[in-house]
Amino acid sequence: MPEKYNPPGGGIRGLCAFWNGFIPGKPKFTEKDYPKLNGKVVIVTGATSGVGYEVAKSLLGSTNAKVYLFNRSEQKTIDVIKRLEVEVANEYNKSELNVDYILVDYADLPSIKPAAEQFLNKEERLDLIIHNAGIMAPPLGSKTKQGFDLQLGTNDFGPHLLQKFLDPLIIKTSKRNKPGETRIVWVSSFAHFSAPLGGVHYSDPNFTKTEASPMQIYGQSKALNIIQARAWNSKHPDGSNIISVSLCPGFLNTELQRHGGSFQLKMSQYLHKARFGAYTELFAAFAPEVKTGDHIESFGKVTKSRKDLEDPKAISKGWEFLDENVKPYL
Repeated sequence: MPEKYNPPGGGIRGLCAFWNGFIPGKPKFTEKDYPKLNGKVVIVTGATSGVGYEVAKSLLGSTNAKVYLFNRSEQKTIDVIKRLEVEVANEYNKSELNVDYILVDYADLPSIKPAAEQFLNKEERLDLIIHNAGIMAPPLGSKTKQGFDLQLGTNDFGPHLLQKFLDPLIIKTSKRNKPGETRIVWVSSFAHFSAPLGGVHYSDPNFTKTEASPMQIYGQSKALNIIQARAWNSKHPDGSNIISVSLCPGFLNTELQRHGGSFQLKMSQYLHKARFGAYTELFAAFAPEVKTGDHIESFGKVTKSRKDLEDPKAISKGWEFLDENVKPYL
């Protein structure tokens, strides 16, 4: 018999997060509040659809930053840039986009170093990265090219490895900027409340011998995103000017739901548009009240993640687990 997976539950914090997901109120920090970012460079991963697309559009329309889209598909990215040109012109009355793209596949870790090198050969600064790319609840048994659980590999190992290659440049950039202007945003989810105690099912992190639902496995990957946000600064004392922050973008109707089955389809009518998730991510990226290690909920509210993910031992163990698994690809 396979081992049975029993997550600890969310408690009062989980109930509050669930309520806020459905009834969050209106976003108060929007395009009118964003800095202009003249001369700044921003990376948004997973920007071909959903929240990532809306984040890229808002950045291109309301700021003067150079925006890099880190995506898996070249043709989809070319199509997206054409769509952005039309929508930014219509919505923001802005005719020229300062946008470029880099191809990377988080489900194939050897593809990440060449992608990072391509970016580093083009740019001499990095002011903001939003780790938005991810996958939710694919069929059980889905794997990366290296044999990791697909959600663990795509949502955690991929962005962790990319960030390692970009750390020297973003730290160097932060020393030119004011404290807090340089940020690393890790997109987590309410689903982290279904993660194992401490965030990771260490005895079987790829869930090859453990009975669990795709959403519970997704929860593990999203707990690790919170650990990444909380651990980054303690592991990079020379990056003290940088804010590293996690968030749940909201309960949203996006393509991320495509593997969710009939229940997710029924729930979609109660979910919010992707545009609102962009407000959450850009609140984390720009709002002055955000501090390193914070967790943000929809649509711009500083709140609390699950309590055990605040434990320094759990945070350190999670970071070491990530480091160990990406080390062969550095």
